[in-house]
Amino acid sequence: MYRKFNFLVLFLVLCLPSVAQEKAVAIEKLVQRLASQQAFEGTVLVAEKGEPIYHQSFGFKDENKIFPVANSTKFGIASITKLFTAIVILQLVEEGQVKLTDALHQLFPTMELPNSDKITVHHLLLHISGLPNEDFEIYTTSQISLEEFIKQTLSNDLNTFGEFNYANIDYVLLGLIIEKFDGRPWASSVQNRILDKLAMAQTGFLEKGKYPKDFAYSFSYDENYNRNADPFLFIENYASAGSMYSTAMDLLKFDQALYSDQLLSKESKDLLYKSYPEYNFSGYSVWTYNYPFSKTQPMIMERRGGILGANSVLVRFLDSNQTIIILSNNNKFNPDSFGNTNALKEALIIELDNTRD
Repeated sequence: MYRKFNFLVLFLVLCLPSVAQEKAVAIEKLVQRLASQQAFEGTVLVAEKGEPIYHQSFGFKDENKIFPVANSTKFGIASITKLFTAIVILQLVEEGQVKLTDALHQLFPTMELPNSDKITVHHLLLHISGLPNEDFEIYTTSQISLEEFIKQTLSNDLNTFGEFNYANIDYVLLGLIIEKFDGRPWASSVQNRILDKLAMAQTGFLEKGKYPKDFAYSFSYDENYNRNADPFLFIENYASAGSMYSTAMDLLKFDQALYSDQLLSKESKDLLYKSYPEYNFSGYSVWTYNYPFSKTQPMIMERRGGILGANSVLVRFLDSNQTIIILSNNNKFNPDSFGNTNALKEALIIELDNTRD
């Protein structure tokens, strides 16, 4: 499953400037070692100023380990979807169609929502609405609409308004706001406003039983180290909170567009990245903070995603335009590995920071 430094990597490394060559060699050694130790399956891409200096794939995309993962393989990106949703919301704010201070009772006057006079778009974006978490069965029973997702989830106990609680209902509601003001389904808004604009042709929306070609099906290891195929969910029910798929190279396009005004103005990006330490350093769908475990403590923005064995992360060094993208199809990769410096994501952040110009 894991391979020694191969000739393709060597060829790519030799085409890079000498400093980048050294970085690529160091990253290759690091990833190969940790991928082998941690049973990693998936794709790792490291880029500087939009140019990949390392891009390799490991493991298999099928249950019988016949078809290897390739750099072009598509992965479910789970909650990285939320970043796309947040960007469309901020575009609507720029257009004057929505305000961050709009309360739910203004946006959905006929909908019965708790605390609808208090919960605003801002609260939804930050996961501080206090709305309930859904039951997992919502993804295993049948396909449902955004409205039905909300109705079913609201039968659960509320959380505390104004306290951070990571709940998918917040971003499902944001999807409904997009549909109301953009006049089209949420997925069509993302397609029109982001994917088509950036030529992200390898990115789209998952639906149970309808998967793209070259897709990495996900797997989970049990306590006996058995690799088991994950159940097929009604993944479309995650909708604007987690139903998308992509490739590493498409996500790099997305990452680089956020350094320009292609998607958002500077003012909107400042809103997107603004960090709230009182809410676990979250911003609008992302976490932005000075990484504390490496020498220069770089300012990074990260967006993580995980549904069963589909686990992914986008890490952006905001001051130096360096990018780490990890897409995995098994639960041995943990995108929430903060503080574990032996984990793949953390080790790559430290390595990139240690070798920064």
